[in-house]
Amino acid sequence: MKLYDLMTDNRRENILVGSKKPVFGWRVETEKRNVRQESYRVQVWDEQGNSVWDSGTVESSRMAGIQYEGKELQSGKRMTWHVSCIFSSDEGVITAEEESSFETAYYNREDWKGKFIGETKDHEYHLYRKKFGCKKAVKLAKLYVCGMGAFEWWINGKRVSDHVMEPGWTDFRRTCFYTAYDVTEYFAEGENIENIILVKLGDCMFNVPGGRYVYFQRSYGKAKFLCQLELVYEDDSREYVVTDESWKRAKSPIKFCCIYGGEDFDGRRWTKEYLNSDTSEIWKAAVCVEPPSGELKPAPMEPLKIKEIYQPVSVREVETGVWQYDLGKNFSGWARIFLKTDGRKAGQKVILKTAEKLDKNGRIDQSVTGKDYAWTYILNGEKEQEFAPDFTYTGFRYVEMMGAIPEKEVTLQGEFIYPDIDQAGDFSCSNTLFNQIHEIVLQAIKSNTKSYFTDCPHREKLGWLEQTHLIGPSIMYNLDVHNLYAKIEGDMADSQRENGLIPDICPEYVTGFDKWHKGFLDSPEWGSACVLAPWYAYKRYGDLALLEKYFPVMKKYVEYLSSKTHHEVLHHGLGDWLDIGPCTPHSQNTPVPVVATCIYYYDLQIMAKIAQLLGKKEVAEAYQKKMKLVFEEYNLQFLDDQTGRYANGSQAAQAMSLIVGLVPEEYQDKVVSQLKDDVVKRGYAITAGDVGHPFLIAALMKYGMSDVLNEMTNITDKPGYGYQVVNGATTLTEEWDGPEPGNIHGSQNHLMLGSIEEWFYGSLGGMELVRDGLSFEEIRIQPHPEKGVDWVNAWTMHSYGKISVKWKRENEKTRVFCQIPPGLTAHLESPDGKEIMIVGSGYYEYEI
Repeated sequence: MKLYDLMTDNRRENILVGSKKPVFGWRVETEKRNVRQESYRVQVWDEQGNSVWDSGTVESSRMAGIQYEGKELQSGKRMTWHVSCIFSSDEGVITAEEESSFETAYYNREDWKGKFIGETKDHEYHLYRKKFGCKKAVKLAKLYVCGMGAFEWWINGKRVSDHVMEPGWTDFRRTCFYTAYDVTEYFAEGENIENIILVKLGDCMFNVPGGRYVYFQRSYGKAKFLCQLELVYEDDSREYVVTDESWKRAKSPIKFCCIYGGEDFDGRRWTKEYLNSDTSEIWKAAVCVEPPSGELKPAPMEPLKIKEIYQPVSVREVETGVWQYDLGKNFSGWARIFLKTDGRKAGQKVILKTAEKLDKNGRIDQSVTGKDYAWTYILNGEKEQEFAPDFTYTGFRYVEMMGAIPEKEVTLQGEFIYPDIDQAGDFSCSNTLFNQIHEIVLQAIKSNTKSYFTDCPHREKLGWLEQTHLIGPSIMYNLDVHNLYAKIEGDMADSQRENGLIPDICPEYVTGFDKWHKGFLDSPEWGSACVLAPWYAYKRYGDLALLEKYFPVMKKYVEYLSSKTHHEVLHHGLGDWLDIGPCTPHSQNTPVPVVATCIYYYDLQIMAKIAQLLGKKEVAEAYQKKMKLVFEEYNLQFLDDQTGRYANGSQAAQAMSLIVGLVPEEYQDKVVSQLKDDVVKRGYAITAGDVGHPFLIAALMKYGMSDVLNEMTNITDKPGYGYQVVNGATTLTEEWDGPEPGNIHGSQNHLMLGSIEEWFYGSLGGMELVRDGLSFEEIRIQPHPEKGVDWVNAWTMHSYGKISVKWKRENEKTRVFCQIPPGLTAHLESPDGKEIMIVGSGYYEYEI
């Protein structure tokens, strides 16, 4: 038995711990059955070996979210921590221990010794350089960088890290992230060796002045950066290299760059001769600039990286000198080209234009994604060259290139960018259509996971909030987004208005949307993400600290919603956005007050639970009292007690009322029956939209209608998942019928309709992890074999380890195989809810 995956603030070997009270966690690896932690002891030491915290022996089964309670941590220090545990098992008592480390961030602005340097004009970019010598042999070197909007870094000719578009996007008026790297390896051994730092700087989301396609022009200032290189010599003395007037700058190879419009890059300014030159004509004094107004904070989430590479599935000449590449899938990122020339092509341009669909003539169509988005590369005189953009990305499948000939002069590949996070699960089954649906959902999730969840990776790139909770459970089955959810909750706190309003988009990059619809600014289904997203993170990861930190933000928002009610009912918002009907996109099947009030009641319910968890008994009672008033008024206004219909009985109205708990017990059967009847009489077609659909799935699962979901998900001739697959979608589309033959419309890469993953994992796979009502250390395994599915193989990561479920039909029985990690108690149940056995960790086989 051994401990593994020791985490500090949810990251292994974390070198940028920004909290003064970090949380620790670990997992245990063993093949023994019924392993459960009986106690733990966590000890923390500073660089000198002095103890700063000893938890003592704590009798607890908890292996995640263990909060530091020691001496106040200091900036920029390396800490060691050790955990020792006692476990019980079928074979008796076992002990295990392991050690790890973490490094603290800069907690105070005074810790930074340098000044911001940067740009002074729009569409003007520079390279920045600093030469310096090390007085002695370097033992350790750590680099801290705050770059607004984004940066790339070289030391002695080597790129520092493979991260892209760092450090991440925020409301820069409130928060500006910085990051850190261990750069010891970049310094040669020996004394008085000259070193060169080189920085490439760009705008990203910080400055969007336009110039080509731009969704919304805005600026928080011009691009700038602050750095601090801390050198620790062999004798333990320290020296700092920081940004100031002594740095030099030269014209950047980037001639144009816009997060929405693309990038133009002059390769003639990216050669050894240009970069190594010391002439004053090229390198001039850098300019010190005003710092950004936001507070400098360490980036809490994982960085973006190139995570997958796509090779073209076809290349064809669509016009003389214009070549079209099909990369096979819609994704978000950029293309990279590799050029081979005779060395006499300096000044020649290669232009790349992208799209996610083709027009009727087979040419790229940018009508939805941003007209004139392009990357342009100007060749230098070298025989082998390489180009990919630096500070812009888009969503695309197709690339049209002019200025070079495929294979003879150039090869091209697509590079898929998303955060460097762990895969948290996977699903497959015997139904090919279901596997294809799972693939397009996961592709859309990855495409829109950046430093917040974007609605789409091209047209807007905005953080519309509803998706963080509506498909939060689906996302969490597939990816470990714990830190990203903590970051997004910070975005909401930064954007909260004085009156408590959380705007629909966070960070709030766009204003003025409310001139078209007030709901684009203030919709309860969107703002309630500040309550529901951290609750799901708690359910999934056991993160009580997140709830505690942001409880005031949640409370203030719910108070705001309460102030907007009339007779306890909310009447504003977007309702069930993009539901199916003739009046797209506005909610048409379900009245807005029904949708808004359901979400409001759900908020009150969750807030009561959170208050109880945090020991705020009186606050919890106040929420429960408010819930009773809303419950009574909602049913008085919307329930038809003869039929069991809420309002007009739409799928969204019935399902939301059921899942949030607004249905009186005596009417529950009628309400469920009306929901099922509506689905069946429509030939198992979906009518629910962005907001209602996750609740529809949850209600059908909860009330024993997995078979209904099976029928719905197998349909291919009506708008829905199967319809998208058979009509060629490789990611989820913005609208249920988005890839309609002959009328492809809307974005072809949106994640907001991805909640079917809850059924795949939670019902077919039998692993319900968010809506089950069990404690964090319990899991219900209840697979639902359905018609047309002969086997399922699913797994997902709990904070304590891997949960896996496999089943296959054998004659008239179904054989189930499941794996439970140490620390969890599993309730193994048949599809009808009968308990087969309660078990601890281990591998189990049984029949249902």
